[in-house]
Amino acid sequence: MLRRRLQTSQHRKNSKTIGNYETTLLIWSELPEWMKDNEYIISGYRREQRCWRGCFMSVHSYLHNESVNIHSHLWGGVLFLYFLTTADSTLLTHYPTTWIDSAVISVFLASAVFCLCASAFFHVSTCHSEKISTHCHALDYSGIAVLTVGSFYPCIYYGFYCEPRFSALYITAITLVGTGAAYIVLNPEYAKPTHRGARTSVFIALGLCAIFPISHWTMVHGFQTMLDMGLHYVGLSGCFYIAGALLYANRIPERFSPGTFDYFGASHQIFHFFVVFAALAHYKSIRLALDYAYTRSHCNS
Repeated sequence: MLRRRLQTSQHRKNSKTIGNYETTLLIWSELPEWMKDNEYIISGYRREQRCWRGCFMSVHSYLHNESVNIHSHLWGGVLFLYFLTTADSTLLTHYPTTWIDSAVISVFLASAVFCLCASAFFHVSTCHSEKISTHCHALDYSGIAVLTVGSFYPCIYYGFYCEPRFSALYITAITLVGTGAAYIVLNPEYAKPTHRGARTSVFIALGLCAIFPISHWTMVHGFQTMLDMGLHYVGLSGCFYIAGALLYANRIPERFSPGTFDYFGASHQIFHFFVVFAALAHYKSIRLALDYAYTRSHCNS
């Protein structure tokens, strides 16, 4: 209780006006019900702005408890946009690639850009209004589904480089499963904080669909070949996703010390960084798989 009073007092002292926008930060007890999501984050909440200018001013004008969430995925999105725009000139020129190589790699990179930028945009919007925040939350969820499905495309293509029928089968299957997962998590009922665990379970289940093609790859090519093709980086990527999702779903570490991680180190922030790390690990696996396909694969033997 004393900590909350001190935090409230400090927020009032730091109150200032930028343009016509009040930047006084709120504590949990001052929030309208629709803005309440994590009771272990006590302070640092932006006021309801009801305009986009106020939301975007908060990105760079002052520190709040969404600052790390915004910038971690905003700059992550910029990084993958760089990879996307330079892939043809820096990666694909090293091999006699076709348009399919460009397509599957671009799908992954574009899905990463979409996911990260949609996430950053959602966290910008959380102080706009209930209606806008709800719509942007759906955009955030769709980004996760898009990245998960987009991550499968190059892996399946190169994993079954010499078996195009299996490649087409698995790509079709994961697209259908991803569409179903998106339909579930985009249901307004699942946007409620009480369904956080259910949302997390859906995304983990979607990611675990990788077990089927990976098992098939291993039986066809052998485990060592799969390692040469970057399977260990796919595994590392999955570990980042699952670890981040579990921390987020269980509100660790802030549940053990409410108010300590309001600005830095909260579970959602850790999850954001793990998503970026996972996407980078996955990109590394794709580069290894591409190299293997054009230097060591023998489809006609």
